[in-house]
Amino acid sequence: MDDMPQYREYMTQALELAHRGAGWVNPNPLVGTVVVRDSEILAAGYHDRYRGPHAERMAFDYADEHGIDMHGATVIDTLEPCCHVGSQPACTDLILSHGITRVVVGSIDPNPIVAGKGLRILEETGVEVVYDVMRAECDAINRHFFHYITTGMPYIVDGRKHAEESDAEYAVRRRGLYATYAAVLGTCPTGDRAGAPGDSNGTEGSAGSAARFPDWTDRLDVSDGAFAYFDGPVQAVDANEAVAGSHKPLHLDIRALADTEPDEWLRELGRRKIDSLVVEDDDVFEMLSSI
Repeated sequence: MDDMPQYREYMTQALELAHRGAGWVNPNPLVGTVVVRDSEILAAGYHDRYRGPHAERMAFDYADEHGIDMHGATVIDTLEPCCHVGSQPACTDLILSHGITRVVVGSIDPNPIVAGKGLRILEETGVEVVYDVMRAECDAINRHFFHYITTGMPYIVDGRKHAEESDAEYAVRRRGLYATYAAVLGTCPTGDRAGAPGDSNGTEGSAGSAARFPDWTDRLDVSDGAFAYFDGPVQAVDANEAVAGSHKPLHLDIRALADTEPDEWLRELGRRKIDSLVVEDDDVFEMLSSI
């Protein structure tokens, strides 16, 4: 346990890296990795975009490209390494092939296809695993992913203005929510402002006029029943856009809730890979967050 303060120091750095993927990796989790040996950082990485390289692969690719020998090193991971092959190789295979002798992990991945299996594979092949280092902090950055992957529904984010917030403080916080989460529920901004307060087809108590929702994504399509068309990941961007652009959430029309059962609506959003939903209306937030 003498190494624990140092593990916490490196895990703090891994958390800072993980945050860089906010708004770009949905519906995947935020993950950061630091690889160390003899108190020297050899490589680091983070999951930077959906279907992009995982944090471990980014670190190992850097080491391979620069001729860095990783044998005997320790991997500090904010989240349990994956052990399955999807759009990316299994991170457990990468760890084993690079001669890593210890993995320090913050969160256990609740995804049923992982859920501790990745760490068991490492332990069974002789890799030492140190569990639960800064687990509360590591869990906190992925609470929306944990909810989504275990329930199949988006995590409901409180986007309401708090009584103690000034307008300026709320604007800053709301901008941060828009930059982090997958979708926002409100009245769709249209040329005739359909659904704004006072309109006969608006929802009473809805999120209000289009003026409250600046900079909506271009990916706003005619709804399919109660749902916006959504085919593919929340972030379908190339590397240049991910670096130079800024994340804009998918905008979903609050009036859709009048046409379907709320729990079924949330499950359909989950099937369409919407992992998180910012809700600014008081009544709608209370309804959806209780499901």
